[in-house]
Amino acid sequence: MNEKLNGFQIFILIHMIQVGVGIFALPRIAAEYFGYNGWLMLVVVAAVVAFNIYLIWIVWKMGNGADIFTIFESYLPKWIVYPLYAIVGFTWSFTASLVAKEYVLIFQVTAFPTANPMTFMFVISLLAYLLLIKGFYTIVKASTVFFFLILWMLPLEIPFFNDLQLSRYTFYIFQEGKEHWKGIFNLYGSYLGYELCMFLFPYVQQKVRFFTSVQLANAVSFLIYVSVCLVCFGFYSLQQLKLIMFPCIDLLAYIKFPFIERAENILFSFLVFRVLITIVMYHWVASLCMQRIFTKSKFTRITFYLMVITFLLSFIPSVLDEVGKWLFICTYFTIAYSFVLPICLIGILSIQRWRKQLA
Repeated sequence: MNEKLNGFQIFILIHMIQVGVGIFALPRIAAEYFGYNGWLMLVVVAAVVAFNIYLIWIVWKMGNGADIFTIFESYLPKWIVYPLYAIVGFTWSFTASLVAKEYVLIFQVTAFPTANPMTFMFVISLLAYLLLIKGFYTIVKASTVFFFLILWMLPLEIPFFNDLQLSRYTFYIFQEGKEHWKGIFNLYGSYLGYELCMFLFPYVQQKVRFFTSVQLANAVSFLIYVSVCLVCFGFYSLQQLKLIMFPCIDLLAYIKFPFIERAENILFSFLVFRVLITIVMYHWVASLCMQRIFTKSKFTRITFYLMVITFLLSFIPSVLDEVGKWLFICTYFTIAYSFVLPICLIGILSIQRWRKQLA
């Protein structure tokens, strides 16, 4: 394992994992749960995410970049860590399949209403598996290529600036919202993906500013989310935002090219690159967890079985609402893992350091 990640690769990888299918409904979620100027809650959530990344940085510093599996297994017995690996691994593998299913169902609704969504699901899962078996560094290089393939989409917000109405950015803050805690968890789900940096410790150059790159990726994701929400809050009224399921896709429909009809379908298709990296990385981490249990099995075999099981389970939720509910439950678990795992690791490392001092 001579090849190591540099800061730029880390930045792109984390950013590509974070910004995925959640961006399509983000303005509606902010409007529905927080009302007027609901986009301001993105600032609060981004700050909490930055704090969580700081906790992971403490683990990195205290453990001198040691693999988190090694830290857990050096202190906890197997009968504790193995169930932990199994639960975390299955949750993240299933999350990846649900993300794929959500993207496929959205794509079906917007472009191919009569097609079988599981056919598209199979194609995306196959692409993800073919990328996974090529190895981690191939995934990182692919994410870099995908990043530059979709970079041109960022200026697409500019044509809408002339149509924004400043009167819609009222002085009311979080008026006409509801269930704020549920809304916070929904918004937080859009930032998830950064927590996977815990599993990158063995793959990072020792002298690189690892967590500067992770924080920068989170900051860029935050800026993209805020810019998209600001455009939507200025382009649509609050009541319209609450009714439109995917405001970002509806915005794309306003973009017209003289040589393309239904340009939103083409633009939406490019976002599969972001979704693919999210799917691949969650399956990759899930396979790492399972490989610690089934040490004699090959990584590719574990990945295959995990993807087949979660693919079959993805048949159960058949409509977008059901997929969204299942994904929201997985979001609860993932948020818990992103805080509990670093705190447990800090506790283990602190105890180990205290014992060394006593010895």
